[in-house]
Amino acid sequence: MDKTNYLMLLENRHKRYFDVYRNYEIKGKSFDLYAECHVRTERTILGFALDAYEAHDYRMIKCYDGLPLPEIVDFYSWITLEYDNWVNPKENHMCTFLTLVVVLSKGASRELIRFVEGVKHGRHFKFGLRGWYELRFLLVDLSNERVWSNVSGRQIKEDFIIKPEPKSFLKKIFTWR
Repeated sequence: MDKTNYLMLLENRHKRYFDVYRNYEIKGKSFDLYAECHVRTERTILGFALDAYEAHDYRMIKCYDGLPLPEIVDFYSWITLEYDNWVNPKENHMCTFLTLVVVLSKGASRELIRFVEGVKHGRHFKFGLRGWYELRFLLVDLSNERVWSNVSGRQIKEDFIIKPEPKSFLKKIFTWR
């Protein structure tokens, strides 16, 4: 699969629940695809809110032909320093997930895969009373059609796996991703 088809596939998967943008720029970094989702959940009784919490999910996809390890380490350090652009730990904040997806057209080296699988970054605010945030890091190899992720990225790894389109009508209904 090539880069343009994969980005179109991701855009179609995310547009139901996310606001999706192409060629998005944040703090001097440009992304081929950017998606964000904000959810607010409230419990009410007789129309009055008892409590509420907010969950936020940001997904940033960047495509490369070949990527050396120092560039991805710079990319990782940039997001760990700039996470407060997305995370706002106020009273009703429950969680924020920042997802970085690096898409490679040519293959991934073993040291790059080891780095991505070992990435762990997150933070609790006011001992968890103001919520937390986690960094999800994924590496997609289009030439081999493989996806690697860190521990917290395993929860959403299925969203980025390259699957062939189902041929029959029933398979299309039962496999919506």
